[in-house]
Amino acid sequence: MANAPIVSWYEGTNEKSKEVKSTVNFGTVDADSSSPTKVFYIWNNRAGTDDCSKMEEVVFTTRDRNGGTGDTVGNIVEAVRDNWFKVRVDSLGESSFTPVGKGGVGTDNPLGTKPLGTNGTTTNKNASSASVWSASTPLSLGVYVQPTTPNGFIYKVTKAGTTDGTQPTWNTVEGNTVVDGTAEYISVKIEKKPATQEILGLANITKDDGTNANLAGGNFVQVSVYAEVPITASAGKNQLVQRVSYRYV
Repeated sequence: MANAPIVSWYEGTNEKSKEVKSTVNFGTVDADSSSPTKVFYIWNNRAGTDDCSKMEEVVFTTRDRNGGTGDTVGNIVEAVRDNWFKVRVDSLGESSFTPVGKGGVGTDNPLGTKPLGTNGTTTNKNASSASVWSASTPLSLGVYVQPTTPNGFIYKVTKAGTTDGTQPTWNTVEGNTVVDGTAEYISVKIEKKPATQEILGLANITKDDGTNANLAGGNFVQVSVYAEVPITASAGKNQLVQRVSYRYV
């Protein structure tokens, strides 16, 4: 697919107005205590009118602002080097937190990264407007039709024409062709769920207030993040980045 993922972050809620566009401040945290827990929604292609590539092998971690692991002489960032930040993937129903950062031998999470994902599904945005099939009906190229008995698929017209007098056998394999009179369709699954460590890039009609975000549940992950500061922490500011890494095709 030609279009790269379109990634955006939202803090606290799924409202468009909560998009993260600058620094996130976890506040002043005393040694031997924890920061507040912040919730983030990490999206691919929010309210996109066209599909883009899905994100694959998605992981979360922290890095210093140069992209390093916080242990460079002259650029020590203890929060990264010593794995202060803990992450829970709420969209996978997790209950425990995993430390992220540099990682390393002998740490609770040697890789220092946290796989991301979601149990959500994304509903095809054309499902609600697909017309119910009827006999001897002219169909234009690109419109969507649904069977008289729902089967989890809608059908996109790829060859304009007129439907038959009787309903066709509806193929339920994604992308397969269905011939109906002089018209032809391809089958399109209505609900799609991402595989492990994926975030879909499907087009969706998510509202700015986020109230229908569940219809694009395969397009975003929800994570909770906080910092656990050890008693040995040095005084001073820790500036870092929370990073999501992925690949795409």
